[in-house]
Amino acid sequence: MDFKKVLLLTLIPILAISGNTGKIAGKVTDAQTGEPIVGVNVIIEGTYLGAATDFDGNYTIINVPPGVYKVKASAIGYKTVVKENVRVSIDLTTRVDFQLEPTVIEIGQEVVVVAERPLVQKDLTASTAIIGSELIQALPITEFQEVVQIQAGVVAGHVRGGRSGEIAYWIDGVPVTDVYDRSAVISVDRKSIQELQLISGAFNAEYGQAMSGIINIATKDGGNSFNGSFTTYFGGHATTHADIFTGLKRFNPLSIRNFEGNLSGPIVKNRIFFYLNGRWVYFGGWLYGVRKFRPENIVDNRDPDPNKWIISLNPEQGFGDSAFVPMNWNRKVFLQGKLTFQVSPTFKLSYNYMYEFMKYRNFDFAFKYNPDGDLNRFNKGITNIISINHTLSKSTFYQASFSYFFRDYRHYVFKDPFDPRYVHPKLLLQPGPYSFIAGGMKMDHFYRNTGTYVGKIDLTSQVTRVHQVKTGVEFRYHAIYFHGFWLDLSDEDRARDPIFDLNPYVRTRIPDVSEPSRTLFRNHPKEFSAYIQDKMEFNEIILNVGVRFDWFDPDWHILADPSDPNIYQPLKPQNRYFDTNGNGIYGDEGDIPKTVEDRRKYWYIRAKPKWQFSPRIGVAFPITDRGVIHFSYGHFFQIPPFEYLYTNPEFKLGSGTGNIGLVGNADLKPEQTVSGEIGVQQAITNDIAIELTGYFRDVRNLTGTRADEIFIFGGSAWYNQYQNTDFGFIRGIVFSLDKRFSNNWALTIDYTFQVAKGNASDPAQTRNLRLGGQWPEVKIIPLDWDQRHTLNLTLSYSVPNNWGLSLIAQYGSGTPYTPRQSKNIGTLLINSEKKPSTFNVDLRIYKDIKFGFTTFSLFARVYNLFDIKNAFGVYNDTGRPDFTLDYLSALKQQPVQLVNPLGEWFTNPTFYSEPRRIELGLTIYFGQ
Repeated sequence: MDFKKVLLLTLIPILAISGNTGKIAGKVTDAQTGEPIVGVNVIIEGTYLGAATDFDGNYTIINVPPGVYKVKASAIGYKTVVKENVRVSIDLTTRVDFQLEPTVIEIGQEVVVVAERPLVQKDLTASTAIIGSELIQALPITEFQEVVQIQAGVVAGHVRGGRSGEIAYWIDGVPVTDVYDRSAVISVDRKSIQELQLISGAFNAEYGQAMSGIINIATKDGGNSFNGSFTTYFGGHATTHADIFTGLKRFNPLSIRNFEGNLSGPIVKNRIFFYLNGRWVYFGGWLYGVRKFRPENIVDNRDPDPNKWIISLNPEQGFGDSAFVPMNWNRKVFLQGKLTFQVSPTFKLSYNYMYEFMKYRNFDFAFKYNPDGDLNRFNKGITNIISINHTLSKSTFYQASFSYFFRDYRHYVFKDPFDPRYVHPKLLLQPGPYSFIAGGMKMDHFYRNTGTYVGKIDLTSQVTRVHQVKTGVEFRYHAIYFHGFWLDLSDEDRARDPIFDLNPYVRTRIPDVSEPSRTLFRNHPKEFSAYIQDKMEFNEIILNVGVRFDWFDPDWHILADPSDPNIYQPLKPQNRYFDTNGNGIYGDEGDIPKTVEDRRKYWYIRAKPKWQFSPRIGVAFPITDRGVIHFSYGHFFQIPPFEYLYTNPEFKLGSGTGNIGLVGNADLKPEQTVSGEIGVQQAITNDIAIELTGYFRDVRNLTGTRADEIFIFGGSAWYNQYQNTDFGFIRGIVFSLDKRFSNNWALTIDYTFQVAKGNASDPAQTRNLRLGGQWPEVKIIPLDWDQRHTLNLTLSYSVPNNWGLSLIAQYGSGTPYTPRQSKNIGTLLINSEKKPSTFNVDLRIYKDIKFGFTTFSLFARVYNLFDIKNAFGVYNDTGRPDFTLDYLSALKQQPVQLVNPLGEWFTNPTFYSEPRRIELGLTIYFGQ
């Protein structure tokens, strides 16, 4: 090998993916004497990454992208050794030691060894599930979120008992969480993922704006060889429960249609690489309606006697074709393009672009017979990530990332607010009790988008063999916009009644921005954070110690006088008039009315910026050569979802009495968590390891509405505002068993016992109960996702290059529900009863057929293999999904059933899990 190239590889390890890399370290010794060997060249084949051993025989290669590699150790006078199947994961150290045998022949002798990945990761100081691309492709899943749901500590869809918005999403080292509702900006296609990590323990200081966990995704890069695949599959639901799931009496193999492909390779060999991925998928759903009526249908309800109602005054126009219509369908397009430019051995530039567009509907049970009157929903996500990676020395590098992500959501029935197909709101009614809606449509329009610019720079230095110090700063600039309104009618249409003129159509207008039925909002909140952490890897112990600083400016205001909230319609005389004549009476003769701009000068108070220091510590120390104990503890800071800060941002509350609304609070404090865990990992055989972890989370300052009502001037009306009044306490134990792939099979078992309690499951829960006339108990209650026992099992069997199968089995004990209040009980027993337990099995089978560099893989996936009716919802008087005493009460009333049978009203398919789904497909793999 050329000496200059060896020297370059030895002295300059290269950065690969910003903030999303691991490390290889180890020791090289003489196989005969055991003495360390100095100056051994250790390189990762196919890359520029490498290092040389020091005087003690130690070496370190930093910034290795997650993946599987061949690592070569070579020195003059020794046989070259290559270790294959060396797996590297994000933020972790893979130890690879070499024993070199002396030889008098310098060329041609090479020993190849298959490296055994250690069952116990000794530098893992916080609970982390590491899922590689091979496992993601092997399991019976179609979206990456499904593999997250089967990880230890994920209970009833929530990570370690937290609310749904308490996790943060990262892609290629950059945070990509939508700050409006704290969901993922984009759903990364599973075939694009090189590695996915779910960090549910007390994560390091480099991660912020999360309290329950981090989902960290590293996407694939192109290489020097062309590779790709194409996949298509079709499917539908095959269930024996068609009495519950209307429209599924026959299996429709085209209800699900998927086409996807990816291609990667070099543009300029060793310099510029690309990775492309695209997917189009239509999912027909399993919740169907029947088009018995169209939105134009006019029901004659002039007579108060429901027996004399006429179900349609315009049957030719109002009746539908009685076709089955999917009502929880979605159609999605995903595109990705990634370019990687190795400018020089010390400088790397990458650009990653991802686009996702989805059109869908959410099932509304009331619209089952009038499905065209429901909302169409649209979601678009765009992510741009530019990463600059520059190595400064053999042990120090910086990484700068610049990203812009954008998410747009909107819903409406028709895109044009003035569409002539809109019908009169009086058509939107139920013809009697226990009846589906027989006409009309929803009249609301909502548009909102979030654009976030992120600038992030991290500096990492392997200061000594023991200390790796990492520090960084980050700035986020958000552009928040939302616009919502209820369509109003022209004066002429508001005055008329379609029952009399038989004209269902109306001319619509958009309310003025001053009216309570319209909200228009733009804002630019900002965030800044900085951190420093030290990873200390001693022989006996590994320490991760760090501290993080977070700062947030909401860039908005709160009311100066909460008792007179609406700046457009003030109630207090002094807010309506100037006391022009100076007599102390506002509004008498000669006083000048105040304008909105006059009131703006004193109406609001600027919300204050918020900040916090958050210390973090993680410890791992080996107890045997195959066992390790780990401990982690930390304080975590998270800004509440912006939808709570900016709900009704100008406090436009309408008139009336009683509780007339809920407003946001730009002065909300950060939500906080103190989290800790202690656990032990132990390999019990060469291919089986177990882990036992106990954890707790003390959650404070959660957003809620428990505060007293705010009374409006005059005393007859009041409203609520979001406040930091909610809290929770979670504790749990996780037991895991991992049998790695050997003898053609692999197995994982994860059991979680968890108690998740707090004062409220949802920020608006307390207010909603009060509106319903119920007084919730002021005490700690089980949260909605307090599932005490959770068991996940994955099993795979495969014959390489031939056939195989895999399955996922999940069991969950019942989650809480609130029973109906008894007459002799003064308070509501919130979440005091349990729903039935759930059980589900998913299966995947495949058969490979290989022709040269091309492999054809036929596969079948079956979800809910046994077609089990898991009860996700129940009636609150019986605790069952299929029976309520209200049905017996309704039978006694003998109500008029103009639209649907009474039993159909009490058969709610949303109470059950998805029925059996079958997908059949083909994947074609090609490449070198």
